[in-house]
Amino acid sequence: MSGIKKKHQFLNAVIWLIIPLGVVCIFCVYPAFSAIFKSFTEWSAAGKTEWVWFDNYKAIFTDEIFYKALKNMVIIIFFSLITSNAATIMLAEFLFNMVSKKAAKVYRYLFLIPALVPGMVIILLWENVILLGTEEGLINIILSAFGVKPNAWYFSEEWSKFSIIMTNFPWVGGIGFLIYLSGLQAIPESCIEAAKLDGITTFKRVWYIDLPLLVGQIKYFFVVGLVNGVQNFDYQLIITDGGPNNSTTVPGYMLYMKTYGYSKLGEASAIGVVLFIITFALTVISNRITKRAQEEMV
Repeated sequence: MSGIKKKHQFLNAVIWLIIPLGVVCIFCVYPAFSAIFKSFTEWSAAGKTEWVWFDNYKAIFTDEIFYKALKNMVIIIFFSLITSNAATIMLAEFLFNMVSKKAAKVYRYLFLIPALVPGMVIILLWENVILLGTEEGLINIILSAFGVKPNAWYFSEEWSKFSIIMTNFPWVGGIGFLIYLSGLQAIPESCIEAAKLDGITTFKRVWYIDLPLLVGQIKYFFVVGLVNGVQNFDYQLIITDGGPNNSTTVPGYMLYMKTYGYSKLGEASAIGVVLFIITFALTVISNRITKRAQEEMV
């Protein structure tokens, strides 16, 4: 009986191992290898396939628009990460240091409201109200009151990337500051009290105590921000269509257009492979940077 029981347990273990492995292979491994394979081919939606080796990679790496798209992506990701994390940490610190806990609770619910608004509504609000590129736009009305000429924003080559970054600002999310706030609330009370007894200012406490203890959350948001920044192109697709003059075009938008606009599925797959390599490299680099920053702060 013991032999049969052990055999039964072994079979159960194998089954529970095969199921998750099968899911990973079907939804992760297969699409990845399929994209790599297709990046070396030229094939159409009709199903005709031709092996072209590195021609697709040559096509994208000799395309000036692709390099401009990479540059746009780096700029948007860099400033989005800095502004969003700085703003959410400051907001979390503001609520954490409020004397009135009831007021802090009210503010917390108020700042959560944007998270309940659908993303499309937020995009339309920014495009048609806040950063509307006419005299009726909210920001343009404010600027006009100070004698500044109205700006086209999304449709100005000079300000288009700034407009995309502003649209993606943390106040349209509403979740990030809660994670940082939870991290601050997890700080031992003894650390806070010791800092007060030593006469440490709030700024020094934030720098030497709070931030080192928030490195885990910061690392999480940086990695997620990097991955999302490489993949996302919804604002460009919905608002600017990659313009003006490709000033907001990013590789993800190029991948989409190569697939659905020009049916160049091989080049689209090649862009996808390049984006995967970039995402992996950025994740490794960000991990090392945050680890080094944590060591320097301690």
